[in-house]
Amino acid sequence: MRKVRTASGAVAVQVVRKHRGQRTILAHVGSAHTDAELGILVEAARRIAAADQGALDIEVAARTQRVDDVADWRTGTLSLPTAGVPKGAPVPPGRTTSTCSRLLYDTLGAVYDWLGFDAVDDPVFRDLVIARLVEPTSKADSARVLTDLGAEIVSYKTIQRHLSKVNTGNYRDVIAGKCFTHASNRGGLSLLLYDVTTLYFEAENEDDLRKV
Repeated sequence: MRKVRTASGAVAVQVVRKHRGQRTILAHVGSAHTDAELGILVEAARRIAAADQGALDIEVAARTQRVDDVADWRTGTLSLPTAGVPKGAPVPPGRTTSTCSRLLYDTLGAVYDWLGFDAVDDPVFRDLVIARLVEPTSKADSARVLTDLGAEIVSYKTIQRHLSKVNTGNYRDVIAGKCFTHASNRGGLSLLLYDVTTLYFEAENEDDLRKV
């Protein structure tokens, strides 16, 4: 289907076929002077073009036809009128530049705050706790885990500086108190002690403590 301007300024709607570089007009549907007439002629041209072709019954909204959208060769320019044309240049398809598990980070952070641990006013310590929950690893490697979580990254020296405040800032007592408050408000109390340190050794002579 082709839409071209006529000498009178109307828009002619034609059904054409192009074969080996040669264009043949199969049907001249008519000429439109208004948007409504153009829409009717375009629909008629579609029916003519699809007469001998199978088509799936898929409902697709028809594009609104506008006479002003057809270039007018009489103006001596190939550009369309600017009135009514949306501003902005075409952009290429989007592409993924990075991914992160921000939802996991936000969820663990919300639980941390809900338990009252935010009484320790130290965002770096908070992030280290979240990183250890997600993947127990070294302090230096915690930056990688936090990057995957979409968190703000600080330097290793900053991590060391904040961890040095754990004892002077009485972090342990504050967090232990929040744990006790949370547990005592929800029934019975129980205490679980566990060691997350991985011990590795080799001994030629085994005993009750050291076994290969």
